[in-house]
Amino acid sequence: MSLEHAVLGLLSYEPMTGYDIKKMVDMSVSHFWPAVQSQIYKTLGRMEADGWLTVETIPQEPRPPRKVYAITETGRAELLAWLAAPQPPSEVRLAWLIQVFFAGRISDEKVIALLEHQLNIQRRRLQGFSAIPDENRESMSEDDPRERFFWMLTVDYGLASAMAQARWLETVIASLRKGEYRLPTMES
Repeated sequence: MSLEHAVLGLLSYEPMTGYDIKKMVDMSVSHFWPAVQSQIYKTLGRMEADGWLTVETIPQEPRPPRKVYAITETGRAELLAWLAAPQPPSEVRLAWLIQVFFAGRISDEKVIALLEHQLNIQRRRLQGFSAIPDENRESMSEDDPRERFFWMLTVDYGLASAMAQARWLETVIASLRKGEYRLPTMES
């Protein structure tokens, strides 16, 4: 996935300003594709140059003019082609797993502290996913329950992923506290 395609997807609903796009990214896809404001504006410039969107400048004195971006037919075709194309596997880099890999060089207490830190991160992720208000869930694409279903699948995936990681970390921490060195999933 790319930020370009996330932006095209959002603009396929309605024209928006860069600020509105950032707000929508934060409310929708940021749990699996975060982006900062500067990335979004840089991406919008490239997309306009590629003919995927147009920009309308709307004066609003005394403030700076608003730039409203809209998807073009070329942009819509790109989005639909990308949506139907299988994606290559994503490369995942987890620095804390490098620490785990070499953790035999430090005490169990230090390893447990590292794992507890990761467990707290997963618990915060779980709280974040669980905190998506029901009214937001309902307001998302109210007119299309099928579309809302697919949006909520990404939240469900995030919940399932965070829950699985939290369970794994809890099991490893419990094993280390007992002085047992068993693989949590391979030696059941």
